[in-house]
Amino acid sequence: MGNVILDALKDSAIAAPFLLLIYLLIEFLESNSRARCRTVKLLNGKFAPLVASGVGLIPQCGFSVMAADLYCQKYLKLGTLVAFFVATSDEALPILLTNVETLPVVWIVLLVKIVYAVVLGYIVNLFDRRPLAADYELNDEHGCCHHEMSGEHKRNFWGFVKHPILHTIKIFVYIFVVNAVFGILLYYFEQPILDFAAKLGAAQSLFTALIGLVPNCAGSVILTGMFADGIITLPALLAGLVSNSGIALAILFKEKKELKRNLLILLLMYFVGALCGVVGWLFTLI
Repeated sequence: MGNVILDALKDSAIAAPFLLLIYLLIEFLESNSRARCRTVKLLNGKFAPLVASGVGLIPQCGFSVMAADLYCQKYLKLGTLVAFFVATSDEALPILLTNVETLPVVWIVLLVKIVYAVVLGYIVNLFDRRPLAADYELNDEHGCCHHEMSGEHKRNFWGFVKHPILHTIKIFVYIFVVNAVFGILLYYFEQPILDFAAKLGAAQSLFTALIGLVPNCAGSVILTGMFADGIITLPALLAGLVSNSGIALAILFKEKKELKRNLLILLLMYFVGALCGVVGWLFTLI
């Protein structure tokens, strides 16, 4: 049990520096209208899902947490968020790379996740009409952003870093609690999960996509472990890894006022994961 708590603390601590950096960036953007405008344009430009899928592949759940927080603050479109989530590899990629038996499938996992993330990102963005955080106008001729500058003011160092540090601590505690709770649950129920998955056969993808939704790094560890042991198939592994976004879903549900929206995102992630697994299983029959 002590190891579970230590693992939760370690996973949370690893994400903390990335969170602090992104909150410092957000603080800077909120105090600089021109930089905010350019960043919003980049994050929601024509290459946004492509960039998100590339960054999401980096085996660090802090990036999906960053994306969730940016989405909550209306700096990201939904499709870009989905691209981040689908591409997120969390702990799976290092495990696959360090296991001789699973090494041959790494390129398949990477290819499926990045292509699927990009395609879904662009499709979902077509239907996303949610207004972004910053109102801005683009000058097509000069590519410049025009803002009222009156809200900008100089602050001392502590005034600049105070909010990002406090926000990082708050999110760190939240992530640690969620990681610890789900880590303990998985500690006690891991074997029943393995036994149940082994009996599902062709329906494994429907179950592994559900495991992927667990907001904890242990989810991807269990999935890759089951695949390495021959308990689940490659399509079932893909279903779970596609729906998995680490702790990021918990960050979305922290915003209690957006419960309906968050539930829809949760269902969307389950659907795209299960769909990926089912389609992959159909290909094995050809």
